[in-house]
Amino acid sequence: MKKITLAMVLILAFGFTAISYSQPAGTPAKPGKRMMMMNRMHKMDIFKKLNLTDQQKDKIRDLRNDFQKKMIDLKANLQKSRLDLKDLRQQSKLNRSDVIAAVEKINKDRDAISLAVANHMLDIYEVLTPEQQKIWKDNAPKFNMMKRHFKMMNHGMMCR
Repeated sequence: MKKITLAMVLILAFGFTAISYSQPAGTPAKPGKRMMMMNRMHKMDIFKKLNLTDQQKDKIRDLRNDFQKKMIDLKANLQKSRLDLKDLRQQSKLNRSDVIAAVEKINKDRDAISLAVANHMLDIYEVLTPEQQKIWKDNAPKFNMMKRHFKMMNHGMMCR
């Protein structure tokens, strides 16, 4: 009985020690970082399989640059909307209609981001030949994965 109790105590002690060393105190977690790296590696594999022409590569590069610029603006709008809501919540007297309007603005900004992601994926899809489109459908990141990715990013932004 003593051996079992001692074994349990040791297992718990090592478990708590491992947890305490897993991330230094005060270091903010970076949600989505691992998923972003996996996504990048997956994208590289897909583009190798697609065997793109130089013209397609140029077009996709242009689409990606435009998309990244657009996302900077959309994410900035979302952050500003969140700050506006935060300011409203810190007021001494809350106004229901102002808070509801701020929440609706945040939802509108999130919707704009989701639509931009979907449109970007479809823009790339339209550059491909029918054979490449089949490869894309079979191998491209699914919309649900992208949705989870942005949910993790948004959660990380809220925790900062």
